[in-house]
Amino acid sequence: MSITVTLLEDAIRALATEGEWEKYLKVQSRFRSYSARNGILIARQCPGATQVAGYRTWQSLDRQVVKGSRAIKIVAPVEHANGSVSFRTVSVFDISQTSGARLPVTPQLLLGDDPVGLFDALVEVASGYNFIVSQGELPDGINGLCSHLGRTITISNSLSARHRAKTLAHELSHAYLHGEPGTTRAIAEFEAESVAYLVCHAFGIESASYSFSYITQWAGGPNQALEAILASGERIRTTAEMIVNQAQNLVGHDAAKDVA
Repeated sequence: MSITVTLLEDAIRALATEGEWEKYLKVQSRFRSYSARNGILIARQCPGATQVAGYRTWQSLDRQVVKGSRAIKIVAPVEHANGSVSFRTVSVFDISQTSGARLPVTPQLLLGDDPVGLFDALVEVASGYNFIVSQGELPDGINGLCSHLGRTITISNSLSARHRAKTLAHELSHAYLHGEPGTTRAIAEFEAESVAYLVCHAFGIESASYSFSYITQWAGGPNQALEAILASGERIRTTAEMIVNQAQNLVGHDAAKDVA
């Protein structure tokens, strides 16, 4: 199968020309990370919540909380002049409780199944490269790990089947491309996610909602990502093509499609 990076290049260029990157940075600067306790509180009160923020934060993003929406109660720290810290209850709202300006695409974990069994196929591909794949608990925010020393790949067991397949494609790319020193982490993450996107696309799994923002974050923006594609394009293309061709033999010839 012949693979090019044109699809990826066009998508990243759109982020630059449409001003989506600036919008993305504006949004990300206004969302904060929440503690595990607040994560539990949010999940109990609004199980489907994906992005939560206070009333005024939503207004600053040109969105308005829908009248009658029930606030999600969490706790926030209050620092006092004497250095002590107390906690108070504050109200936040999920994006589903708001209306207004469209927010730019931010990295969203993929949901759903793995329709062609890509994950299992990639496990076999990794095995052929003498890497053992396992699933287990990983720290929050870490979806996968690749160890060249132990020749192991670990995938978080908290991910959906679809995102597990994408993450394994990402970590397998690290296994192939980044075993030797000399590549910065930013370039390594950019290359691995670029390969993962192309591999997933070839098997009908669209990861744009996660991959494009991830790629541009590590590159520093869409313009920098385009420059990085010029520098790493052949490495990305050949690695994606190799993984797709090997996986295709394991999931069936009709499962994959050309990536143009």
